[in-house]
Amino acid sequence: IKYLCPRDFRRGEMEEIMKDYRKLSEAIILNVGGKDNIKDVSHCMTRLRLGLKDESKVNKDELEKLDEVMRVVVIGGQYQVVLGGIVDDVFDETCKLVGDSVVINETQIEENLDNTETSNKKAKPVEKLISLLSGIVSPIIPAMLAAGFITALAKLLVLAGISETNTTIQLLTVAGDVLYGFFPIFIGWSAAKYFGANISIVLMVVGLLVYPNFSNVFSNFESVTFLGLPVTNVYYGSSVLPAILTAFLIAKLEKILRKILPNALRSIFVPFLSALITIPLLIVVIGPIGVWGGELFANLFRSTYELSPILAGAIIGGTWQILIIFGMHIAILGLVSAPNIAMYGRDTIIMTHAPSLICQITAGLAVALKAKDKKIKKNALTLSLTSFFSGNVIEPVMYGVNLKYKKPFIAVCIGGAIGGAITGAAGAGTVAAVAFSLYTFPVYLGVGFGGLLLGCLVGGLVTFVLTYVMGIDEKDV
Repeated sequence: IKYLCPRDFRRGEMEEIMKDYRKLSEAIILNVGGKDNIKDVSHCMTRLRLGLKDESKVNKDELEKLDEVMRVVVIGGQYQVVLGGIVDDVFDETCKLVGDSVVINETQIEENLDNTETSNKKAKPVEKLISLLSGIVSPIIPAMLAAGFITALAKLLVLAGISETNTTIQLLTVAGDVLYGFFPIFIGWSAAKYFGANISIVLMVVGLLVYPNFSNVFSNFESVTFLGLPVTNVYYGSSVLPAILTAFLIAKLEKILRKILPNALRSIFVPFLSALITIPLLIVVIGPIGVWGGELFANLFRSTYELSPILAGAIIGGTWQILIIFGMHIAILGLVSAPNIAMYGRDTIIMTHAPSLICQITAGLAVALKAKDKKIKKNALTLSLTSFFSGNVIEPVMYGVNLKYKKPFIAVCIGGAIGGAITGAAGAGTVAAVAFSLYTFPVYLGVGFGGLLLGCLVGGLVTFVLTYVMGIDEKDV
């Protein structure tokens, strides 16, 4: 039947798969307190992210026991269910199931966040900040991946013998650079959705920062003022915080204006006044302060790298996998790596985490070789190969094997530190914010590429040997 009616078979097979996703979604919703306990649903590459009203209703232990659920991470009150590559399908099914019970209007979401007594208020300020930054940067990750793969394709074609002056290569290169040329606008779009601001107004206001004619004003005049207030000439092309602060301010202004303006005037004067009030604040105060704040954060990494690339590589490579657990890696990619590429055309700092990705895979392979239990061997081997061939999306092997047995994860951190130190010493870099993998290596070509490969090899071998020597407790759950 399978071969006589392949199309019908595939259709039936797909229907069964989607039924499984629906069952998984139903189980997830049930164990987080039901659909009435869910405020918002989102997802990144591997995690279903659920904002909840009351965490006391969550059955986290049962949630983690579900098939296909690798781990549940709680950050700032947000429950992140690690699912790996099936997250898109589970997200779609979850959205269908929760329906109107989840607030879709972003403004209402923001009001609920302000007024609902949840554990979000109990979250530490640092956790809230990480959650906010990750929530804003996460929706841009697909664009960063797309841009990275386009750039990788262009460089791969050049390696295949096509001239860099070929117009097709030139256009592909430009297409890969668009994200970094207009990064504040992408951040503004995501921040507008996050805070519940009018997206078009936020994009119009933030777009001013990268509009060529705005820069030209500073070229034509020795000093620029707005109503007598000095406007600082700052490069905004790689900035992040000004767009976030702008979206936040516009969301607040819209909320206030809707309360004080008559219904008949809202459609015209809410957007007009929101933009009119925000623009001078942006170019006089918010913009410069936001840029300096972002630079201060980025300089923590840059100054360490300038002091010692080896030390910076060791720190970043040794801690990156821990940062992934808490979702901090997304914020760092958005605040440091992407701006570095936008400003300098290359990131040599944050990319020193690349060997740690390989370390996760080699740790899983060591477990597969060392384990006596056939089920553990098969699981470790499958998840290691899955992570490798999926472009070093390492959550499957990290949560399914290395963190589960603890010792392999310790080996990963040690190997990642050694590999990161070697990579930093070599001065390796990347022209796109994508994970180092079988498919993206062209964006890492150039100065220090050999050192990067050496860092991956040494770090991976150290991790493999340490994992094998330390072994695992096969009774761990």
